Amino acid sequence: MSREAYQDEAIILRVSNWQTADKYAVCFSRAHGKIAFIAYGASYPRSTSGRLVQPFAQVELTLTPGKKVETMRSCESLKIPETMDIETLAYGAVVAEVTESLTTEGESQEKIYELLLETMELLKVRNKRLVTISTLLKLLTLCGFAPQLDSCTSCSKAVEKDGFFSLVQGGFLCADCAQGDELPCSLATRDLMVMLQKLDFTKPSDFTVKGSALMELEQILYKFITYQIDKPLKSLNFLAQLPK
Repeated sequence: MSREAYQDEAIILRVSNWQTADKYAVCFSRAHGKIAFIAYGASYPRSTSGRLVQPFAQVELTLTPGKKVETMRSCESLKIPETMDIETLAYGAVVAEVTESLTTEGESQEKIYELLLETMELLKVRNKRLVTISTLLKLLTLCGFAPQLDSCTSCSKAVEKDGFFSLVQGGFLCADCAQGDELPCSLATRDLMVMLQKLDFTKPSDFTVKGSALMELEQILYKFITYQIDKPLKSLNFLAQLPK
């Protein structure tokens, strides 16, 4: 592997303290996909670039390859950081954790980078629950885990009425094929899932959503993601603490 430094624009997904004055961060970049790096001395007050290494920041990074983790040489802001309210931070954390969990380090996926840019903007101005769900459905699709929603995953019959969602088979299951351990999935929930999966973030239209379908969809989606990554989503604990 080349040891030459390289540059890339990125969105910071996660930051944690590393030893005394350093930061460990995971970002998603335009050209290199997911990257983990250490920003040495970033916690020192005099470190200008280190202060920019914050969750959801859009930055230009200069990194030096390492055996296990990259080293940050410099960091410049690509956009003036904005103060986020607690709700935006909570939903942003869910998107960031799922992105980190579903993607492979060093694998370029520019469409995911563009999706994250659009998501961070929409979270500020649109319904955060719907933006988050739509983003997660799009992430699943881009990462090869798109749920099968057009037909029963067992008998292949077209979806025409209420049924179930199978975590194991990864999609809709008609009532005739259900074994009893699947999640309930109404036709309204399935239709909402399809609509949010295909929602155009560049020109998002206005629409109404039934509360029951939204709640059922969230339950299915978060359990499906947890099943795929084989670990709980820590960010859901933060989300659950928000005022109802």
